[in-house]
Amino acid sequence: MSSWKIFQGNHEKRSRDKITWPEIPPWRSFATNKSEERGKQLIVNDKTIETVNAAIHLRRPILVTGKPGTGKTSLAYAIAYELDLKEVLVWPINTRTTLQEGLYYYDAIARLQDYQLEEKKDIGQYIRLGPLGTALCPRNYPRVLLIDEIDKSDIDLPNDLLENSIKKMIQ
Repeated sequence: MSSWKIFQGNHEKRSRDKITWPEIPPWRSFATNKSEERGKQLIVNDKTIETVNAAIHLRRPILVTGKPGTGKTSLAYAIAYELDLKEVLVWPINTRTTLQEGLYYYDAIARLQDYQLEEKKDIGQYIRLGPLGTALCPRNYPRVLLIDEIDKSDIDLPNDLLENSIKKMIQ
């Protein structure tokens, strides 16, 4: 049986290609299908299934509340996985998050640099949709938007997310 020690401490350089590396433990995997795996694992009760289906038919959002570790985030991944709705759009919230950040990001620095270099580009080249903006784009199918830690937000953000506030900003 070979030694489990990869590092020998003997100052002898070895080619990394010739080292037998251990397999990556599942909790350290950075694979791109992490959300897919997360979506496969959640066991959902009948009430939650009814609520999700009602929201889908009505094209309305769902506010999922609960204690940490109860599956709120996993529910978003399970919906996206089962309905093949692409990657979950994640909008992490902190105390300084604004509605504008969720809708779009404007790169004023890049625009200033291009202006100084006398490169005239369309303003659209400097705007990127945020997770909320992406979710609101017209599509044939819905997107799953996970607004994570909204309880940590400024007191005005939940009110700003009401339909009329968003309509005013995107018009």
